[in-house]
Order: sequence, then C-alpha cells, then structure tokens
Amino acid sequence: MKVRPRRWLPLLAVGLLSGFSGGFSGLGLSPEAMASEQLERQLDIRPETGTQGQSRDVADQLLRLGSQEVEAGAYDRAIAAWYRAIEIYHALGDGVSAGIAYDYIGLTYAQLSQFNDAEDTLRRRLSVAQDHRDFLGQVHGWNNLGSILIQRGRWAPAQAAFQTALAIAEDVEDDAGIGLSLSNLGLVAQLQGQWEDARKYYEAAVGYRFRAGDLLGQANANNNLGAVYRQLGETGPALGAYLVARDAAQQVGDRNHWLRALDGLIGIYRDRNDRGDVAQVRRFLNERITLTSAAEATPFQRLHTWQQLGQYYQQIGDLPAARRAYEQALGLARQLEDNRQEGILMNFTQQPVTARDESLQRPFTFNGPKTSPWLSRPPCGLISLPFSPTFLPPPCNRGSWARPWPATSRRSI
Repeated sequence: MKVRPRRWLPLLAVGLLSGFSGGFSGLGLSPEAMASEQLERQLDIRPETGTQGQSRDVADQLLRLGSQEVEAGAYDRAIAAWYRAIEIYHALGDGVSAGIAYDYIGLTYAQLSQFNDAEDTLRRRLSVAQDHRDFLGQVHGWNNLGSILIQRGRWAPAQAAFQTALAIAEDVEDDAGIGLSLSNLGLVAQLQGQWEDARKYYEAAVGYRFRAGDLLGQANANNNLGAVYRQLGETGPALGAYLVARDAAQQVGDRNHWLRALDGLIGIYRDRNDRGDVAQVRRFLNERITLTSAAEATPFQRLHTWQQLGQYYQQIGDLPAARRAYEQALGLARQLEDNRQEGILMNFTQQPVTARDESLQRPFTFNGPKTSPWLSRPPCGLISLPFSPTFLPPPCNRGSWARPWPATSRRSI
C-alpha cells in the first residue's frame, strides 16, 4: 500500500542545479540560496525583449517557482511569482494561462484564510475567463469562488455560483465540470442539513466524475455521499460509498481521501460492535496505521491514528493499551500546540479509562495554532484542488476546488 508522494506542481528540472554539486561552503551560500539565485537569473527575461517562446517558457517557469516558494513557506514570494507570470501571459494575449495563475493566487489566499483577497482574485479570474470566452475557465472560476463563499459562511451566493458553474458545464458538455459543480451543490445542501437534496446531488456527481475518469473527484464525492448515507441511517449504502472512495483514493495515491474513507469504514463497523465487526475495525485500522507510518504523513494524521487505536482498545476491553495509545496522541497534540485536544486527552490519561467511553466518540476537531497554515484545520475533506499541495491538507466543509486546466491539457506543470 505505497502512496505516491504528491506535489502541488512538479519541481523544476534538476538540470538547474547541476552546476552546484559542490563548493557551497566556500561561497557562504546554502544550496537552496544558490539554486534560487540561479533560477532568478534564468527568469530575468523581459517579455518585450525575449521571443514569444522564451517569454512563455519564463512564465511557465514562474508558475513552477511559485510552487517551490509555497512548499518553502514563502507565500508572498509565490504570489509575486504568479503575478509576474500573469503579466507575461497578458502580454502574449494568453488569457487562459493567466486565469490559471489567478487560480493559484486565489486558492493560496484561501488556504491562508485571507478570504477578501481570495475572493477579489477569483473574481478577476472569472473576468479574464469571460473576456476570452474561456468556458472551462468559467466553470473552474465559479466553483472556486463558490468554495470561498462557503468558507465565509455565505451559503446562498455560494449555491448560486455553483449553479452558474453547472449551467456552463452542461452547455459545453464537460463531465468533469458537471461532476464538480454537482458535488459542491451537494455540500451546500449538506451544510444546511438538507440531507435528501445532498444525496441527490452527490449521487449524480458520482456518475459524472466516473464518466470523466476523475479519481480524486470520485473519492471526494463518494466520501461525502457515505457521510450523508450515515446521517440518513443507510449503513449498507454508506459502506459501499466509502469502499469506492477508498479504492479511488488508493489508485491515485491520495492519502487524505484514503484516510477519510477508512475513518468512515471504521466508524460504521465500530458502531455495530459485534465480534465480526470489531475484526473489520482492526483490519481498516491496520491500514490506517500503515498509511500514517509513512514519512509523508502529517503529525495530525498520526495523532488521529493513535486516537482511533485508543478507541479500538477501549472497545475490546484492553484498557492499558488504550491508555498507552492516548498517551502517544497526547504527545503529538503537544507537539502541534493544540491545547484543546491536549486537554481532552489529558483527562483520559490521568483518569481511569472505561470501555467504550462515549466522550471519545465525538467528532475529532482540530484547533491548532495559526502560525503554520497546514495546522489550522484537519485533513478531512477532499477537495479537488487544482494541485495536491504538500503544505496544507484539504480543509473540512470548504467546497471542492476546480483544477485550473484539464488533465489532458498541453500543460503538465
């Protein structure tokens, strides 16, 4: 069960670094600083002085540079690189590529909880798509804007944005866009407790995302559908939805979707609480342990595994093992500076742990510090990002982002 490491955008060709295989200490510069300086020199081509091919290469490299800066935590530098790319794309008359860069900027602002800037940027992205009659860009733009509006608690305008995206996607017969828009409409209904409407939207979304060959979208929609089925008391369909989500996430190597599907399966079998179902809990828990033992797993994902393991040991009556698991979770909560979870876990490590303690069956929420963006929310939702960032897990109930270009596009950055 090896998970392929995922990146927001692929790194620049290693050839950029080939001239720096040694001698850094004598220059007083780190390899990272030398590589950045060399890259800046290569990118210092003005669109009006280079050929169009050179200018396009520079703009494309700037998109990659933005990705590298994000992974290094230099968000301001990333946004600056993308704005430089936009300037070049506009000079070339390439509104589609400029829209892609606007998507990156807007979604980065959103992940940093700078929602005013995110909304402004994505509205500019929509304007560019409309000016260039970029219909797929409009589908992506409306879905991304709606996702921002969800994060701001503005459900009615978010729903309107998703409906606009759906209408455009249907007009151009884009299965991926239809599936994405339906999935987001399902989320709006789910957030408002409209479970039957949510089910209808998600069930339709699953079909379109399957037709589009969108594995990430299938994982997302089926995970959401499984949660709705559970809310409606339909355990059998919920199991089926989570199993489909698990398979899709496994195929594409997406850890967040995979873990979310496993958590749904574990929750269903734990609630049944007979001998056969406890064995299934252990089966899927072992899978979760394997996934979160990998170097790429986040501390939060490991914390949640220890918490799940503690619940399992409580369920089978092995209370000393449960306490040890909760102590491991407590250590990670302290590492993450999550005072709320630390307080909850301390109660269970300092007091006698009873079997099947219901207070630990509550939804596991995260209230980590805001200084590191990926710590601000738990990795519990999909989300069809236009990239799969390593710096931030998908947030809960925030809508599904659109890819800024189709998988079959000429762009592979």
